[in-house]
Amino acid sequence: MAVPEGFSSWEHLQSVLMNSYNRIVRESFRDLGGESWDEEIITPRGSLRTACTIRDDDSAIMSNLRMMLFYFVLRQAQDLHPPLYTIPADSYQQSVKFMPQVTMYFREDLDDIEAGYSPIDAEVSFRLFNETSETFTPSNALTLANKIKSEFATGGGYRWHKGRIKVSYKEPEKGYNFLVYGYTKGDAIAVIRKAMSIQGHVPDSDKMTVVERESNPPIVPPVQRVYGESRRAPRRMPIGWVRFQYAELHIHGIPNAITLVDSTWRRREALVRA
Repeated sequence: MAVPEGFSSWEHLQSVLMNSYNRIVRESFRDLGGESWDEEIITPRGSLRTACTIRDDDSAIMSNLRMMLFYFVLRQAQDLHPPLYTIPADSYQQSVKFMPQVTMYFREDLDDIEAGYSPIDAEVSFRLFNETSETFTPSNALTLANKIKSEFATGGGYRWHKGRIKVSYKEPEKGYNFLVYGYTKGDAIAVIRKAMSIQGHVPDSDKMTVVERESNPPIVPPVQRVYGESRRAPRRMPIGWVRFQYAELHIHGIPNAITLVDSTWRRREALVRA
């Protein structure tokens, strides 16, 4: 469907920013009040919230400065680097040798994220069982990247419904050890089938296990007391739609992952973009 007559790219962008970004600002300053909060610059936090909030009459430069204040000054860019439990790649590779691994990442669309929660994400990975660090070449990587693009990165990116039905698939002789949580059994199986099709394989139903939980954690987690404050407990097994973002290749001997396909246009030196 074509854009409406008189469409303004800036007005559209600004509208999206105000709806999504301002929601994050409100949540960060929720102690001051919600949408009905009266702007003020007398108190330190009131002054900061006022300075960070994008307004309808802001220019592009002003909107950008407000976002830089919020993300880079106040939050010190921590949103770009979420907390991780991990070890340096060099240290890991010193102790573990592995076959080349492909990992595909999926994330909830910005417009679908519920206020107060982080986006739902998922990842699906498999090993290139017949390859080693010595045999796998840049040419092989490009061929693999184009296959992944064809399966997962066309038409806006493959989107699937993540849920609480666990489907596992184990075929170690081909490098597969999938564990996918779908909203339905079919959702999870479809993801596994598409991932295996990258190498021209078809799943064997005898190697697949489906587990439906007798009871599930609440969709909205309870409030609990943590570190002296009432906080919402982390969501367990959240339900939502996730979309393909990018695919990486991990090779022993190369600390940094190689980006095979990137549909976000934010990753450097991707072999293929979509």
